[in-house]
Amino acid sequence: MEIEGVLFLAAGYGTRIEPLSLLRPKALLPFGNSTVLAELARQIYALRPRRVRINASRCPEVLMNELISVWPIEMCSVYFEERPLGVCETLARHASAMTEGTWMIVNTDMIIEGFDAEQMMKYHKETESSWTVLTGCFPSEGGYSPLLMDENRCFGTGRGDPVHYWGISLVEPVIPLLSRRCQSSGLFSELAPAANDNGYKLFSCNMEGNWLDMGRIAIARENILSGGSFIHPNAYVSSDVVLEGNWNIGPGCILASGTVLRNSVMLEGSTLEKGCIDEAILPWFCSSQDGNVL
Repeated sequence: MEIEGVLFLAAGYGTRIEPLSLLRPKALLPFGNSTVLAELARQIYALRPRRVRINASRCPEVLMNELISVWPIEMCSVYFEERPLGVCETLARHASAMTEGTWMIVNTDMIIEGFDAEQMMKYHKETESSWTVLTGCFPSEGGYSPLLMDENRCFGTGRGDPVHYWGISLVEPVIPLLSRRCQSSGLFSELAPAANDNGYKLFSCNMEGNWLDMGRIAIARENILSGGSFIHPNAYVSSDVVLEGNWNIGPGCILASGTVLRNSVMLEGSTLEKGCIDEAILPWFCSSQDGNVL
Protein backbone atom coordinates (compact mmCIF):
# COMPACT_ATOMS: atom_id res chain seq x y z
CA MET A 1 0.00 0.00 0.00
CA GLU A 2 1.44 3.36 -1.04
CA ILE A 3 0.90 7.04 -0.26
CA GLU A 4 2.10 10.12 -2.08
CA GLY A 5 3.99 11.62 0.83
CA VAL A 6 4.64 12.18 4.51
CA LEU A 7 4.89 15.57 6.20
CA PHE A 8 6.57 15.48 9.61
CA LEU A 9 5.82 18.41 11.92
CA ALA A 10 8.98 19.33 13.83
CA ALA A 11 8.91 23.12 14.09
CA GLY A 12 6.89 23.73 17.25
CA TYR A 13 8.05 25.97 20.07
CA GLY A 14 8.28 23.00 22.44
CA THR A 15 7.27 25.04 25.49
CA ARG A 16 5.99 21.98 27.36
CA ILE A 17 9.44 20.43 27.40
CA GLU A 18 11.64 23.48 27.94
CA PRO A 19 14.53 23.81 28.55
CA LEU A 20 15.29 20.66 26.54
CA SER A 21 13.65 22.11 23.42
CA LEU A 22 15.78 25.26 23.48
CA LEU A 23 18.66 23.39 21.84
CA ARG A 24 17.03 20.52 19.95
CA PRO A 25 13.49 19.84 18.68
CA LYS A 26 11.48 17.15 20.46
CA ALA A 27 11.75 14.92 17.40
CA LEU A 28 15.40 14.29 18.28
CA LEU A 29 14.73 12.91 21.76
CA PRO A 30 16.00 9.33 22.08
CA PHE A 31 13.89 6.20 22.07
CA GLY A 32 15.77 2.94 22.49
CA ASN A 33 18.68 2.90 20.06
CA SER A 34 17.03 5.49 17.85
CA THR A 35 15.24 8.86 18.01
CA VAL A 36 11.56 9.70 18.13
CA LEU A 37 11.68 10.90 14.51
CA ALA A 38 13.52 7.85 13.18
CA GLU A 39 11.19 5.50 15.07
CA LEU A 40 8.14 7.19 13.57
CA ALA A 41 9.73 7.05 10.13
CA ARG A 42 10.27 3.30 10.44
CA GLN A 43 6.65 2.77 11.49
CA ILE A 44 5.47 4.59 8.36
CA TYR A 45 8.01 2.96 6.03
CA ALA A 46 5.56 0.21 5.02
CA LEU A 47 3.40 2.79 3.23
CA ARG A 48 6.24 3.43 0.75
CA PRO A 49 5.78 7.20 0.39
CA ARG A 50 7.09 8.81 -2.78
CA ARG A 51 8.13 11.97 -0.95
CA VAL A 52 9.09 12.86 2.61
CA ARG A 53 9.06 16.43 3.93
CA ILE A 54 9.75 17.92 7.34
CA ASN A 55 9.37 21.44 8.67
CA ALA A 56 11.99 22.76 11.05
CA SER A 57 12.76 25.93 12.99
CA ARG A 58 16.04 24.60 14.40
CA CYS A 59 18.57 21.88 13.57
CA PRO A 60 17.32 21.22 9.99
CA GLU A 61 20.51 19.34 9.08
CA VAL A 62 20.21 16.98 12.05
CA LEU A 63 16.54 16.30 11.28
CA MET A 64 17.43 15.61 7.66
CA ASN A 65 20.07 13.12 8.79
CA GLU A 66 17.43 11.22 10.73
CA LEU A 67 15.18 11.01 7.67
CA ILE A 68 17.93 9.76 5.36
CA SER A 69 18.78 7.05 7.88
CA VAL A 70 15.45 5.53 6.77
CA TRP A 71 14.77 6.84 3.24
CA PRO A 72 17.01 7.77 0.27
CA ILE A 73 18.17 11.37 0.38
CA GLU A 74 16.54 12.19 -2.96
CA MET A 75 13.10 11.51 -1.43
CA CYS A 76 13.58 13.89 1.51
CA SER A 77 13.37 17.65 1.90
CA VAL A 78 13.34 20.17 4.74
CA TYR A 79 11.12 23.24 4.86
CA PHE A 80 12.70 25.81 7.18
CA GLU A 81 10.36 27.98 9.24
CA GLU A 82 12.04 30.98 10.84
CA ARG A 83 9.29 30.79 13.45
CA PRO A 84 6.80 27.98 14.09
CA LEU A 85 3.65 28.60 12.07
CA GLY A 86 1.24 26.10 13.60
CA VAL A 87 -0.17 23.03 11.89
CA CYS A 88 -2.82 24.81 9.80
CA GLU A 89 -0.44 27.43 8.45
CA THR A 90 2.17 24.76 7.73
CA LEU A 91 -0.43 22.78 5.78
CA ALA A 92 -1.31 25.94 3.87
CA ARG A 93 2.36 26.58 3.03
CA HIS A 94 2.76 23.01 1.74
CA ALA A 95 -0.55 22.91 -0.17
CA SER A 96 1.10 23.51 -3.54
CA ALA A 97 3.28 20.42 -3.00
CA MET A 98 0.33 18.27 -1.87
CA THR A 99 -1.95 18.49 -4.89
CA GLU A 100 -1.88 14.76 -5.67
CA GLY A 101 -2.48 11.60 -3.71
CA THR A 102 -2.79 10.87 -0.01
CA TRP A 103 -0.44 12.50 2.51
CA MET A 104 0.26 11.48 6.07
CA ILE A 105 0.74 14.32 8.58
CA VAL A 106 2.76 13.26 11.62
CA ASN A 107 3.41 15.03 14.92
CA THR A 108 6.91 14.32 16.19
CA ASP A 109 6.41 14.67 19.93
CA MET A 110 5.07 11.17 20.63
CA ILE A 111 5.63 7.47 20.06
CA ILE A 112 2.78 5.06 19.35
CA GLU A 113 3.62 1.52 20.37
CA GLY A 114 1.77 -0.93 18.15
CA PHE A 115 0.84 1.59 15.43
CA ASP A 116 -0.23 -0.11 12.16
CA ALA A 117 0.13 2.45 9.37
CA GLU A 118 -1.18 0.06 6.71
CA GLN A 119 -4.34 -0.61 8.71
CA MET A 120 -4.99 3.13 9.01
CA MET A 121 -4.43 3.62 5.28
CA LYS A 122 -6.81 0.76 4.45
CA TYR A 123 -9.50 2.33 6.65
CA HIS A 124 -8.91 5.73 5.00
CA LYS A 125 -9.45 4.26 1.53
CA GLU A 126 -12.43 2.08 2.47
CA THR A 127 -14.31 5.04 3.96
CA GLU A 128 -13.34 7.31 1.05
CA SER A 129 -12.33 9.83 3.67
CA SER A 130 -10.86 13.24 2.91
CA TRP A 131 -9.27 13.41 6.35
CA THR A 132 -8.72 10.52 8.73
CA VAL A 133 -7.32 11.01 12.22
CA LEU A 134 -5.76 8.33 14.39
CA THR A 135 -7.37 8.11 17.82
CA GLY A 136 -7.15 5.91 20.89
CA CYS A 137 -7.51 5.82 24.64
CA PHE A 138 -6.62 8.85 26.72
CA PRO A 139 -3.36 8.57 28.66
CA SER A 140 -3.78 8.00 32.39
CA GLU A 141 -2.46 11.51 33.09
CA GLY A 142 -2.03 14.76 31.23
CA GLY A 143 -5.38 16.51 30.96
CA TYR A 144 -5.44 16.50 27.15
CA SER A 145 -8.22 18.25 25.22
CA PRO A 146 -10.70 15.78 23.69
CA LEU A 147 -11.67 15.41 20.05
CA LEU A 148 -15.39 14.73 19.62
CA MET A 149 -16.40 11.77 17.46
CA ASP A 150 -20.08 11.20 16.59
CA GLU A 151 -21.99 7.93 16.21
CA ASN A 152 -20.73 7.53 12.62
CA ARG A 153 -17.09 7.93 13.74
CA CYS A 154 -17.00 11.38 12.14
CA PHE A 155 -15.32 14.43 13.68
CA GLY A 156 -15.64 18.14 12.98
CA THR A 157 -19.36 18.14 13.69
CA GLY A 158 -18.99 19.52 17.21
CA ARG A 159 -20.81 16.61 18.85
CA GLY A 160 -20.17 13.06 20.01
CA ASP A 161 -17.98 11.15 22.42
CA PRO A 162 -14.52 12.38 23.45
CA VAL A 163 -11.53 10.57 21.96
CA HIS A 164 -7.80 11.28 22.10
CA TYR A 165 -6.01 12.39 18.93
CA TRP A 166 -2.81 10.41 18.55
CA GLY A 167 -1.04 12.97 16.35
CA ILE A 168 -1.31 11.30 12.93
CA SER A 169 -3.63 12.23 10.07
CA LEU A 170 -4.18 11.06 6.51
CA VAL A 171 -5.37 13.84 4.21
CA GLU A 172 -6.38 14.23 0.61
CA PRO A 173 -5.30 17.40 -1.27
CA VAL A 174 -8.59 19.19 -0.51
CA ILE A 175 -7.60 19.58 3.16
CA PRO A 176 -4.34 21.55 2.78
CA LEU A 177 -5.98 23.55 -0.02
CA LEU A 178 -8.86 24.38 2.32
CA SER A 179 -6.37 25.40 5.01
CA ARG A 180 -4.77 27.84 2.59
CA ARG A 181 -8.13 29.20 1.49
CA CYS A 182 -9.75 29.70 4.89
CA GLN A 183 -6.58 30.68 6.80
CA SER A 184 -7.71 28.84 9.91
CA SER A 185 -5.55 28.77 13.03
CA GLY A 186 -6.97 25.78 14.91
CA LEU A 187 -6.69 22.29 13.44
CA PHE A 188 -9.82 20.91 15.11
CA SER A 189 -11.44 24.11 16.31
CA GLU A 190 -11.53 25.78 12.86
CA LEU A 191 -10.18 23.66 10.00
CA ALA A 192 -12.17 20.51 10.84
CA PRO A 193 -15.55 22.35 11.09
CA ALA A 194 -14.74 24.17 7.82
CA ALA A 195 -14.00 20.85 6.12
CA ASN A 196 -17.25 19.41 7.48
CA ASP A 197 -19.21 22.44 6.24
CA ASN A 198 -17.70 21.89 2.77
CA GLY A 199 -19.07 18.35 2.69
CA TYR A 200 -15.76 16.53 3.11
CA LYS A 201 -15.71 13.16 4.86
CA LEU A 202 -13.83 13.27 8.17
CA PHE A 203 -13.39 9.96 9.96
CA SER A 204 -11.67 8.72 13.09
CA CYS A 205 -9.60 5.54 12.95
CA ASN A 206 -9.42 4.12 16.46
CA MET A 207 -6.56 1.79 17.42
CA GLU A 208 -5.38 -0.21 20.38
CA GLY A 209 -1.88 0.48 21.62
CA ASN A 210 0.15 2.77 23.80
CA TRP A 211 0.55 6.48 23.09
CA LEU A 212 3.66 7.97 24.69
CA ASP A 213 3.89 11.74 25.04
CA MET A 214 7.49 12.92 24.52
CA GLY A 215 6.53 16.58 24.71
CA ARG A 216 5.96 17.01 28.46
CA ILE A 217 8.96 17.33 30.73
CA ALA A 218 7.15 15.61 33.62
CA ILE A 219 6.74 12.29 31.78
CA ALA A 220 9.42 12.44 29.05
CA ARG A 221 12.03 10.49 31.01
CA GLU A 222 9.68 7.59 31.80
CA ASN A 223 8.48 7.39 28.21
CA ILE A 224 11.99 7.59 26.75
CA LEU A 225 13.10 4.72 28.99
CA SER A 226 10.13 2.59 27.94
CA GLY A 227 12.06 2.08 24.71
CA GLY A 228 14.63 0.02 26.64
CA SER A 229 18.12 0.64 27.98
CA PHE A 230 20.74 1.77 25.47
CA ILE A 231 24.35 2.95 25.41
CA HIS A 232 25.50 4.63 22.20
CA PRO A 233 28.72 3.16 20.78
CA ASN A 234 30.29 6.64 20.82
CA ALA A 235 29.66 7.15 24.54
CA TYR A 236 32.44 6.66 27.10
CA VAL A 237 31.45 4.71 30.20
CA SER A 238 34.20 4.06 32.76
CA SER A 239 34.59 0.41 33.76
CA ASP A 240 33.48 1.04 37.35
CA VAL A 241 30.33 3.02 36.55
CA VAL A 242 27.18 1.61 38.18
CA LEU A 243 24.10 1.41 35.93
CA GLU A 244 20.83 0.58 37.68
CA GLY A 245 17.24 0.19 36.50
CA ASN A 246 16.87 1.58 32.98
CA TRP A 247 19.04 4.10 31.17
CA ASN A 248 19.60 5.79 27.83
CA ILE A 249 23.10 7.16 27.19
CA GLY A 250 23.46 9.17 23.99
CA PRO A 251 26.36 9.75 21.58
CA GLY A 252 29.37 11.59 22.97
CA CYS A 253 28.27 11.17 26.58
CA ILE A 254 30.89 10.64 29.31
CA LEU A 255 30.35 8.81 32.60
CA ALA A 256 33.39 9.30 34.80
CA SER A 257 34.87 6.78 37.21
CA GLY A 258 32.75 5.94 40.24
CA THR A 259 29.54 7.55 38.99
CA VAL A 260 26.05 6.03 39.23
CA LEU A 261 23.24 6.32 36.70
CA ARG A 262 19.84 5.09 37.81
CA ASN A 263 16.62 5.18 35.74
CA SER A 264 17.92 8.23 33.88
CA VAL A 265 18.60 9.69 30.45
CA MET A 266 21.80 11.35 29.27
CA LEU A 267 21.25 13.27 26.05
CA GLU A 268 23.95 13.68 23.41
CA GLY A 269 27.22 15.25 24.59
CA SER A 270 26.34 15.32 28.30
CA THR A 271 28.80 14.45 31.08
CA LEU A 272 28.32 12.83 34.48
CA GLU A 273 31.50 13.89 36.26
CA LYS A 274 30.82 12.58 39.76
CA GLY A 275 28.11 11.33 42.06
CA CYS A 276 24.75 9.91 41.05
CA ILE A 277 21.91 10.82 38.71
CA ASP A 278 18.65 9.24 39.82
CA GLU A 279 15.39 9.44 37.83
CA ALA A 280 16.44 12.50 35.85
CA ILE A 281 17.43 13.81 32.41
CA LEU A 282 20.83 15.37 31.74
CA PRO A 283 20.24 17.78 28.81
CA TRP A 284 22.18 17.97 25.57
CA PHE A 285 25.86 18.99 25.95
CA CYS A 286 25.55 19.69 29.68
CA SER A 287 27.56 18.58 32.70
CA SER A 288 25.91 17.30 35.87
CA GLN A 289 28.39 19.40 37.84
CA ASP A 290 26.78 22.58 36.45
CA GLY A 291 23.44 21.74 38.05
CA ASN A 292 21.61 21.11 34.76
CA VAL A 293 19.94 17.84 35.73
CA LEU A 294 16.15 17.90 35.13
